[in-house]
Amino acid sequence: MSQFEPEKTAGNYLEYYISHIKPVINKLDIAIKCKSRLRNKDLAEMLNLSEKEVEQIRISQNIKHINQKSIMQILENGSSEICRLFQREIKAGSPFTYTIEQLAYIYGLDEKKLAAICRLLSITEITWQNMPVVFEAMPYEYNS
Repeated sequence: MSQFEPEKTAGNYLEYYISHIKPVINKLDIAIKCKSRLRNKDLAEMLNLSEKEVEQIRISQNIKHINQKSIMQILENGSSEICRLFQREIKAGSPFTYTIEQLAYIYGLDEKKLAAICRLLSITEITWQNMPVVFEAMPYEYNS
């Protein structure tokens, strides 16, 4: 492995979610609730996009200022992992209760492994309440 390649870390999807996805969601939540305007640089860093991509999205979507509504537009059009996750969530209809297929699709998980885990845990409906249990049982290898 080259010194420039991220190290592969084995764990479970909950660890990955907590370390890579949840912090971005928390920052976005604060940014959306906050009335102050963000700069391209701030949003680019938050969403793991280049400033150039944020500017291109702003131009293509005719976004004059970054605010609550435009953050959503940028999420809908961005290419980063968190943007794609958001796009898949919207496409799935942002359900309150997820099917195995929806959860696998949104989070990019192996559907067969997810189904086996849900059977093992006797979980028939996946909700925000039991999602951490499912994620914790889901093995996952990611770049740290």
